Amino acid sequence: MYCESCGSFINDGEAFCSNCGSPAPRDSAPAAPSPAPAPAPAPAPQATVQPIAQPVQTAYQPYQQPQYQQPAYQAPTYQQPVQMAQPIYQPVYQQPVIITPINNTRTRVNVAATVGLVLGIITLCVSWIPVVNGLPAIPGLIFSIAGVAKKDAGGKGRAITGLIMSSIGLFISILFIIEMIAGELNY
Repeated sequence: MYCESCGSFINDGEAFCSNCGSPAPRDSAPAAPSPAPAPAPAPAPQATVQPIAQPVQTAYQPYQQPQYQQPAYQAPTYQQPVQMAQPIYQPVYQQPVIITPINNTRTRVNVAATVGLVLGIITLCVSWIPVVNGLPAIPGLIFSIAGVAKKDAGGKGRAITGLIMSSIGLFISILFIIEMIAGELNY
């Protein structure tokens, strides 16, 4: 059955139209088929006379070919494309800023440690030369000891390295001097 309001099909047993919501028609039971009417008696055929067709006379007209015209082509017009979307902007990334507090307490430079290291290196280099072998060893030891003894100063490692090099250079110088003296006594 069909809805009276919108014309949608309504299944049997439904009370309302699923499309518009109006109530279904009351005649939900299918109507019994009516008996077919009795056939009417056929009329008796009558004989009819058909007139004979006469040929139609037409005037001869010559065939004319259709006139074709060259199609007029028009050059296409090009336009710049219209951009409908908004431009996309890339985000700008910035380097993070790290703020460190300023430390006003500067470590003092330990000049004595640096001088002791330089004199220790010179002592090792010249400990093999007979005349000057012990000269830089004594000041190298003094400056290195002063560099180690300074408080609140950096460069303690330089001072210790200068102390060790000056000590080794002094020891080599003393051994070299002892050998020279012993060598002269044997002659």
